[in-house]
Amino acid sequence: MKQFFISLYIWLDSIPERLYPFAQEIEGQWVRGKVAYFKVLEEGFTLLGPGKMRPRLIIYRGAWHLLGSIVFIVGVTLLAREVLGSEAALYILMGAAILALVCQEFILDPRRHGQNTHKGIIDVVTWVTPMLIYVAFLVW
Repeated sequence: MKQFFISLYIWLDSIPERLYPFAQEIEGQWVRGKVAYFKVLEEGFTLLGPGKMRPRLIIYRGAWHLLGSIVFIVGVTLLAREVLGSEAALYILMGAAILALVCQEFILDPRRHGQNTHKGIIDVVTWVTPMLIYVAFLVW
């Protein structure tokens, strides 16, 4: 079961790479998808230093994080209300998700990918802001 969740996480994490829509020229050929994504990533590391991305790639990943946050909010809301039948479960699940996200961005990703703190902050903000807005509208 553990292997299933690891595989699912890796598959979900690689969606933006596989669906990268911008063409990139590599050795005289124009490519898209994962190959183009990693070329842009490599160019950013070369120009800006290890673990730093170009602004275009940060915005692209941020858009995916925003979409992921919205999908997560919908899923957690349905789970909390329909399956668990509790409004409190919604807040507990969102709080746990935010805690897990902070651990991932500031502990796991720097170790695994060499991610810098600046990117971690951007990722946390793009994930957490929609959640906080949603909770604010629920409470208000």
